[in-house]
Amino acid sequence: MKGKHLNLHERFYIEKRIIDGVTQATIARELGLSRSTVSRELKRNTDPAFHGLYSCRRADTLAKARRLNKSTRDAFNQQTPQTQDFIRKELALHTSPEVISGRLRHEFRTKLIWVR
Repeated sequence: MKGKHLNLHERFYIEKRIIDGVTQATIARELGLSRSTVSRELKRNTDPAFHGLYSCRRADTLAKARRLNKSTRDAFNQQTPQTQDFIRKELALHTSPEVISGRLRHEFRTKLIWVR
C-alpha cells in the first residue's frame, strides 16, 4: 500500500492496541500494514507534550499539518532559482514571509507594467 495515509480510525486502533501492550509488529499485521509504517507513525506523531503517550487525535492533527507544509515546500520548489535565492536571502535576514510575499508581488507587477 505505497503512499497510503493512515486515517483517524487506524490511528485510534493503533492507540488502543498500544495501550493494551500489543507489539508494533502485531498491530501492523492486524491492520495489513508494514511494521515500519506503524513504527514511523508512532515516532513521527507521538507528541512530547503528551508525555510520550500516543494520542490518535493529536497524531492526526500533526500528520495533517505536515501535509499542509508539504504543499508550501512544493510551491517554493516551483519558483525560479532567482526567486528561491531571493526568498532564502530575505529569510536569512529575518524578513517575515508576509513582507517577502508583498515584495515579490510588487516586483512582478512592476515587471508587467514595464513589459506593456
